[in-house]
Amino acid sequence: MGELMNGAVRQLFRKKGRTWLTVSAIAVGVMMVAVVSVLSRAGRVVIDRELESMGMNGLSITAAQTEPLLDGEALEAVRGLSCVMSAMPLSITYGEVSLGATSQQAVLCGIDAGADQVISLSRKHGRLITRGDVSARLRVCVVDEAVAEAAYGRSNVVGKTMTVRVGEQRYALTVVGVTETGSSLLQNVTALIPGMVYLPYTTAQELTGQTAFDQIAVRTDEAETAWVERRIEQTLSRLYDNNLIRTDDLATQKDRLGRVVDAVGVLLAAISGISLLVSGIGIMTVMLSSVSERTREIGIKKAIGATSGRILREFLAEAVLLSLGGGLIGILPAATLALVLSANGVAMSGVFGVFALLCVFSLLVGCVFGVYPAYKASRLPPVEALRNES
Repeated sequence: MGELMNGAVRQLFRKKGRTWLTVSAIAVGVMMVAVVSVLSRAGRVVIDRELESMGMNGLSITAAQTEPLLDGEALEAVRGLSCVMSAMPLSITYGEVSLGATSQQAVLCGIDAGADQVISLSRKHGRLITRGDVSARLRVCVVDEAVAEAAYGRSNVVGKTMTVRVGEQRYALTVVGVTETGSSLLQNVTALIPGMVYLPYTTAQELTGQTAFDQIAVRTDEAETAWVERRIEQTLSRLYDNNLIRTDDLATQKDRLGRVVDAVGVLLAAISGISLLVSGIGIMTVMLSSVSERTREIGIKKAIGATSGRILREFLAEAVLLSLGGGLIGILPAATLALVLSANGVAMSGVFGVFALLCVFSLLVGCVFGVYPAYKASRLPPVEALRNES
């Protein structure tokens, strides 16, 4: 085998230019598939991480009718379940907010303490809503930095007074904190709204005159979401008719989006793989040209005792070396990209298995497209081959 491979390497280096062009064509095809696989995997990891940071690994409980039905009794029932990590009431309305010299429409979100763990608020300045704010119905609020920037051209507006108007009701709220724009699930869901204002849900109820909640946000262990959803439905069915409460599994929606990303990645990899097949046709063309050039050489080898099988294996070895060499060269840039992403905290588990499959596929491409030229070379009659003047 070693002698066969050494002979194949010598033959390939006799035509260095042609060899490197063929190897480069294969390398480009493999690189396209490998890079698409790496980027697809990285995209899935980043999207999962972002959706999880937005709170997309829990449940949302809402009333199935227009009239809000969720109240403190439902909230305590949900919080009482051992399988629920945390649960928080949400009272959402729209209103006009005035801060500094600016006025704008915003989403007013009544929240409880611990909102950063349920809807994933990311504090930038000051503090978030506390239990003391909720129990005392304090007129305080937390704004996202987009609202602060629009009013004062800076993000830190802690201590400023904001006027909130809902209908005929006006409240003056003290800004106690600022969150990063886009850090909350609610803000991403309501992306068309210019800003978010968070206040104690008790204060929001006082402002709107409502005593019920619009929804209850629940954070669970992602692996047990379906089971927790059933437990919540069973618990709330004792308080409400089943058709009055709806639970939405946000983790399932995250998985569906992840599967879409995976499907797009596979589609792009398949399209990129077409170039690898075209490279295989290039291998066949080069090997057929090599057979024509070496017809007399083949005749001499057969005349001194080389078998047809030996000739076939020689040409097949050359085709395999071309395709495998191109595959390894093409994988190098993708492997480097994967290592860089991994060093920056993007998990690349599974992608190196794809690289191994690509090496095997490259090997198969060389075998498949090198078989016919090798077979043609092995079937040349010695006498006819020796008559060739090339």
